[in-house]
Amino acid sequence: MSNQLSTVERVAALHRVDLFTSVPGRVLAAVAQAATEVRASPGTLLIEEGAIEEHLFAIVEGLVRVHHGSQTVVELGPGVTVGELAALEPEPRSASVTVVEETLALRIDKAVLDALLAEWPELTQGVIAALVSRLRAARSAPVDLRE
Repeated sequence: MSNQLSTVERVAALHRVDLFTSVPGRVLAAVAQAATEVRASPGTLLIEEGAIEEHLFAIVEGLVRVHHGSQTVVELGPGVTVGELAALEPEPRSASVTVVEETLALRIDKAVLDALLAEWPELTQGVIAALVSRLRAARSAPVDLRE
C-alpha cells in the first residue's frame, strides 16, 4: 500500500464503493477531502459490537471480517462500506469488524457526512438508493433456519 492517497485517488476509490457509485465526482471530491485515511493491520478491530460511534469506513484495499464474537457474518473487501447506519443515526453497533488483511479505509465521520448531505442533495440520493438496494438484497437472501 502506498503512503497518502491523493484527492484524485480517493475520489476514484469512492466511485468504486457501492454507497457512492451514483454520486457525481465533484461531490465525491468533497467527501474525499473530508475523509480520514485509516491503515490497519490484521487483527485490528475497526468497529466493536455494542459501541456507539458516529462514523463509517469505505474499504479501499484489503479485507475485513464482520462478526458476532467468533461467528463470522461476512468478509468484505474493496468497494464496500461498513458502519454506514451509525454515521446516519448513531446507535450501538450491531456487529464487530476486524481487519483480516492489510487494509486501507477512508473513515467518514457523521458530522462530515451530515454537512455534505446538507450541501449536496446528490449525495443524499446516492446514499438512500444504495441503502434501499442493500435492504432489498437482504430481504431476498436465503435464510438459514439452522441457527
